[in-house]
Amino acid sequence: EHYIDIVKVTSSSLVSPTIFFFLTNLYTTNIMNDKSKSLTVQYYDQNPDDWSATHGGDEDFSWWKDEMQKFKKFLPNGKVIEFGAGAGKDAKALISLGYDYLGTDASIGLLKLAKERNPGTKFIQKYIHELEPSIEQFDGFWASAVLLHIPREEIVDSLKSISSIIKPNGVGFITLKEGDGDRIDKDTGRLFTYFKEEEFREYLSETGFTTLDVDYRKTPKENWLIFYVQKKEN
Repeated sequence: EHYIDIVKVTSSSLVSPTIFFFLTNLYTTNIMNDKSKSLTVQYYDQNPDDWSATHGGDEDFSWWKDEMQKFKKFLPNGKVIEFGAGAGKDAKALISLGYDYLGTDASIGLLKLAKERNPGTKFIQKYIHELEPSIEQFDGFWASAVLLHIPREEIVDSLKSISSIIKPNGVGFITLKEGDGDRIDKDTGRLFTYFKEEEFREYLSETGFTTLDVDYRKTPKENWLIFYVQKKEN
């Protein structure tokens, strides 16, 4: 409604065609981004068991188990928040490493599986952009294959939201699919945003993070970028 009001006011005011085109395009982009995010979460809400079964949900170990050991070297202990907890497999592994853990996900369906897998563990249903400092301050964060569902136009704001609840010098883990542009999966309706290493390094620097290290993992379907980051001191 906010964007609709802007377009209505602008169209009836004495503004240049260039400004009107810009605001109209901004409005359209935001509507499309909101729809893409909604369809992505809707898929996970409606298909949590199927998604979990095809993404190693029944396996005992995290797909990122080696990377977790490296993360632990950067952050031996402390409070860790996970964004995109999914079916709770990484949650189980992080808890077993001794972290004081909180899990978040936008999908109610996936959180149900995460809670079943990790009885007694705290999970909350939130989008990344809904995070605010009042939640708590954390020593580190884990964001595996979650930022790739955020529109490129919103990635800076999302990283700022993450930064707002991480302590200075806090350590983070981020995985993304390497590539250009974005796409909507024709079978599931999910949004996927792809990044190049240097591009994402710039986003991190802009939002107050230092890149500690970058690793890569190649699979038959895609290449993964793996970032270990640290929040700069105030």
